[in-house]
Amino acid sequence: MKTCNKIRQKLSAYQDGEVSQNQRESIDAHLRHCDACKNDLAALGQTTQLINSLPQILPDPGFTQRVMRSVADTSIWNRLLGKPLRLFPVPSAAAAMIMIGLLTGTLLGNLLIQNPSFSLGQSSPNYFDREITLASMTVFDAVPQGSIADGYFNMVAENMEH
Repeated sequence: MKTCNKIRQKLSAYQDGEVSQNQRESIDAHLRHCDACKNDLAALGQTTQLINSLPQILPDPGFTQRVMRSVADTSIWNRLLGKPLRLFPVPSAAAAMIMIGLLTGTLLGNLLIQNPSFSLGQSSPNYFDREITLASMTVFDAVPQGSIADGYFNMVAENMEH
């Protein structure tokens, strides 16, 4: 059974003449004694004949040149991002995506700190008894409880009280 699996994996290469002489002899010896693998080889041969009997579709004479010219004329950014971002220069679009990511992360982080129900039932930290509002948010307001930054802020808060 294990031998049959190995032989079946090589039948296509065997049929196409892409196996070494040693492999060919080994497969020939196996096929003389194994009807199941012999039937698989016959079915593979029939499939190949059916595929070869299908009519071939030939492209236009200039098709290859048009495709290659089109690929060469299109930059990587235009191919990946498409027409909408062609209106914006790439650095501006990248800067806008970074800013949106930072603002979204800040707002979500502050929501987790401000609203304890979003942080799996843990109480929200209260650094220097400050109130977090949209106007006072900075990138560093969003500090997960139990993180290194949380420990640092707690340490600073304790030192400020003394």
